Amino acid sequence: MDAGSHTWPPPAPSPPPFSSRPRASPSPHRRRRRHSKKQHKPPPAQPPPTPSPAPQGADYSALPPELVHRALAASCASDVAAASRACRAWRDALRPLREAAALHAYGRRVKHGPVAGAAARGGGGGGRIEAERQRALGLFRRAARLGSAAAMVDAGLMCWEEGRRVEAVEYYRSAAELGHPVGMCNLGVSYLEADPPKAEQAIRWFYPSASAGNARAQYNLGLCLQNGKGIKRNQKEAAKWYLRAAEGGNVRAMYNICLCYSYGEGLAQDPVRAKRWLQLAADCGHKKALYECGIKLCAAGDKVKSLTYLELATRRGETAAAHMRDVILESLSAASTQRALSDADKWKPRALHPRSILRSVTLLQPYLRNLHKAVHYR
Repeated sequence: MDAGSHTWPPPAPSPPPFSSRPRASPSPHRRRRRHSKKQHKPPPAQPPPTPSPAPQGADYSALPPELVHRALAASCASDVAAASRACRAWRDALRPLREAAALHAYGRRVKHGPVAGAAARGGGGGGRIEAERQRALGLFRRAARLGSAAAMVDAGLMCWEEGRRVEAVEYYRSAAELGHPVGMCNLGVSYLEADPPKAEQAIRWFYPSASAGNARAQYNLGLCLQNGKGIKRNQKEAAKWYLRAAEGGNVRAMYNICLCYSYGEGLAQDPVRAKRWLQLAADCGHKKALYECGIKLCAAGDKVKSLTYLELATRRGETAAAHMRDVILESLSAASTQRALSDADKWKPRALHPRSILRSVTLLQPYLRNLHKAVHYR
């Protein structure tokens, strides 16, 4: 073979099929961890943690009786009865409140009993009704002297209805200082209706009552915030309290939150929610909501139902509804008019219940919060 037939470098032989990949030889400069002779120092020993002392259970039976009594003065009868079973010391301290709860319940039965029911149905008997009212007021006063905040509220309400406003405000103040939400709200309303009005003091009592979930206080607080009465005007904050009050069942707040959604005042404009709250307020008997629903039904072509709503609004004192009602009456037949007025006679306002709040705390925690408030008031 001649020299021209050779190639350089010679061709490498092709690898055999299914041959494994050759393992790469380790680099001579690579240091393996397992051959390293560097000794790692162990971490310094930490001192053992000092064990914290085990929490000792608080002995609530050692609380002063007057403190326990004050802490539960604004509680309902069932809570007072439950707390009385906690220990013998609490049972003895809460004996006056248990007696007050019985007197208060009896007074409410006297006030709203069969005599008052017969009077509401037109049965007469004015002298007997007055005697029963004074009897109920006497029971409320006895329960209030024993420390029941709920009895103080009812006694103040009856004194307010009879024109003795100074005495009523004193009862409201006593209940408010014990933390009763209705007492705080009524005290705030009495400050607003004073001559001259004391709006700043009213706001001071509306806030804790509204925070406790009282729908009337939430509505009044929203009204003060909207009008800048006793506090800086804040439409967004007012809408927030209107919404809480409406969700709690306050009919006036339902109409106001409808206006907030309609005009975008304090809330984003939302015609769908505005319509829902307007209808709900009308179903609950709000006279302006009934009038506006009647106008919208008339514009939609349902004159029979529109006449029903306008008749209901007129009966509740909405003067603007009377003119529209008369106009629609002229355009309806006698049969349609009779049907609309019959529906108005049968109509009843919708009964709403405030939204329920699930209680995720133990039975003792509300008592301890009340105890903290009582210590603060002390």
